[in-house]
Amino acid sequence: MIREVLDRNDGLATRRQLLQRVPALVLDGHVGRKNLVRVFPHVYRLRGTTDSEVMLLRAALLHAGPEAALSHTTALAVWGVRAFEHPVHLTVDHGIRRAGSQGLVVHRRLRFDPTSEQCVQRRGLLVTTLPRAIVDSWPLLPVGERRPLALDITRQGLTTVALLRDALADRPNVGGRRLLLQTLDLIDDGCQSELEAHGVLNVFRHPSLPRSTGQLPIQLRDRRVVLDRAWPEAMLAVELDGAKHHTSPEDRQRDLARDRELAALGWVVLRFTYADVIRDPEGVRARILEVYRARVAQLRAI
Repeated sequence: MIREVLDRNDGLATRRQLLQRVPALVLDGHVGRKNLVRVFPHVYRLRGTTDSEVMLLRAALLHAGPEAALSHTTALAVWGVRAFEHPVHLTVDHGIRRAGSQGLVVHRRLRFDPTSEQCVQRRGLLVTTLPRAIVDSWPLLPVGERRPLALDITRQGLTTVALLRDALADRPNVGGRRLLLQTLDLIDDGCQSELEAHGVLNVFRHPSLPRSTGQLPIQLRDRRVVLDRAWPEAMLAVELDGAKHHTSPEDRQRDLARDRELAALGWVVLRFTYADVIRDPEGVRARILEVYRARVAQLRAI
């Protein structure tokens, strides 16, 4: 009987489900002999079955009931943007009493409704939306991981700044809010990588430089390219070369070919590396300003 219940529920069952088929004395005997393994309070699996990630998450939802959804860093793992790690995080409405347990954290939020647009089904699991998961997870993530994660997720088009701002409006007191707002501002300013964020904060927004535009699209002869940073009035562009895409001979040849095409349209392109921006922001600013002034003078003379 017990195996039938577990098989019918993909290897997991609650105590209530099992008591519908066997007496409490029989059930407790199986638990005592460890034929049944408790995954979370009142949720069991058979001995010998594997505690996979999905089974663990399903067990957490069974424990908390239909009023709960996977959230925080657990939701990020379900969305595939971060590796799964313990403990499992769930969210319920503030008015619902649900206790956590070892390996399980239950968060209570005002006006949380898992049947609303706050949550979706993903991989067969009820989970908070990606923007909400990012905002909820923000104070739990290592500080050095927060901004790169948000930049990467928005660069891939998995969410938008507008949706992140909406999620943040529901949690105005979230820890690390200032850094999150700065990160959203940087994304709005065209930043798609940590290198570009460093460039904006340490170089391009410095009062010594004129205001620049991030991610400016330019139409070449047969394709459109996007400039990391640009001053259109001076037809000056800055490209930030990260190690991932700009180190091989093929990468360098591609960059030079692109720079030549831009030069044919009248643009001057300056290239700086991650090390340049981090170690010598003052030198980078000085070089940009020098070329900017020369270009403005040159264009005015034409």
